[in-house]
Amino acid sequence: MPTVLKMDGPVVVFGGGRVGLRKVEYVSSFTKDILVVAEDSLPMPDHVKLRKATLTTQDVPDFIPENATLVVGALSDQKMNQAIADFCRDCGILVNVVDDPESSTVLFPALSNEGRLSVAVSTSGRCPFLARKIREEIDTWLPEKARWLEVLGPIREKLVGTEEKNRVLSSIYSDPDVTRMVIEDDLEGAKRRAWEVYDVRCESESDP
Repeated sequence: MPTVLKMDGPVVVFGGGRVGLRKVEYVSSFTKDILVVAEDSLPMPDHVKLRKATLTTQDVPDFIPENATLVVGALSDQKMNQAIADFCRDCGILVNVVDDPESSTVLFPALSNEGRLSVAVSTSGRCPFLARKIREEIDTWLPEKARWLEVLGPIREKLVGTEEKNRVLSSIYSDPDVTRMVIEDDLEGAKRRAWEVYDVRCESESDP
C-alpha cells in the first residue's frame, strides 16, 4: 500500500558500495540522520555517519538502534541481507532489501521531486526500469505542478475546515489568468490573481 513515511528516527544502510550510496542519496531527500555500516565504503555525503565493521549475522542487532525508522540491506552478501531483514521484521522495524521485494516491508518507488511536491511511482518491485521511465515523463511536467502547489497551498490552509474549500480551490485552478501565469512561471502574479478569485468566491459563498 503506497504511503508517506515520517522520518522520526535514524535510517541505517548496510553497505557502502554503489548500491548503498544510491540508497543514501535517495533517503537524503527526506532525512539527514543516516548511518552507513560497511566493511569498506565509497565516499559518502558529509551528513552521513559511517561505521566501518566486518559484519556477521550475529552482529546485526548491534548496529540497529531501537528508534530506527528504516533499515536498508544493500550488501552483496544475500545471506547477510536476509539476516538483516529477519531481525527487522521480528522487531517491527521497516526494512528494504535491495532487489528482494519479498524480504522487504518497504519498497523504494521511483521518485520525482520539485520543491515540496513529490510524486512516487512503484511497480511493486516487478520492473523498476519501467518505474524510472514513467518518472522521467513526470519530470517534464512536475515543475509546473509545483508552482500550482505554491499558489494553492496557502489558500487551502486558509480554508481548512470550511465547506467551500474545494469549490474555491477548483475556481482558482480553472481560472484562465491564474493558469496562464503559472505556465509562464509568473508565480507572484499567479498568487495575486488567486487571492482575487478567493475573495470573490468567499464573498459569493457568504451572500444570503
